[in-house]
Amino acid sequence: MFIDDFARAAEAAVNQHSIDEVTALWREPARYDSPLTGPQEGIDALAARESALFAGFSDLRASIRPLGQDGLTGSMLVRFEGTHDGEYGAFAATGNSIVIEMAAVITFDSEGYVVEERLFADSATVVGQLTHHSASHD
Repeated sequence: MFIDDFARAAEAAVNQHSIDEVTALWREPARYDSPLTGPQEGIDALAARESALFAGFSDLRASIRPLGQDGLTGSMLVRFEGTHDGEYGAFAATGNSIVIEMAAVITFDSEGYVVEERLFADSATVVGQLTHHSASHD
């Protein structure tokens, strides 16, 4: 199943903060949709999104667990942990430790490259972590 190899490779690429390794897992049209970014398309958008993520969380770590695959569609659980020590989107650095948990639905092409990913996350919890200073940073 493609999902197992993808989850392993994506986790390693994110943990190494390697934009090249992340983008090597994808092929056009490279569609992506998340409550945090909205819909995006293209390898260039993917590279920019990963660059912004690594800039916003210099110690970002990922844990990715594949759940299964049916045909060319797979699913996985994704957990990001890190320190919000850089600007991310419209959010100035807070110094907060963050934990973001998401479910992802992945669509592969016939060769096993990702052509589409849709993330599901509790965006209110994520935004709360990105906007509220922890007590130790007040």
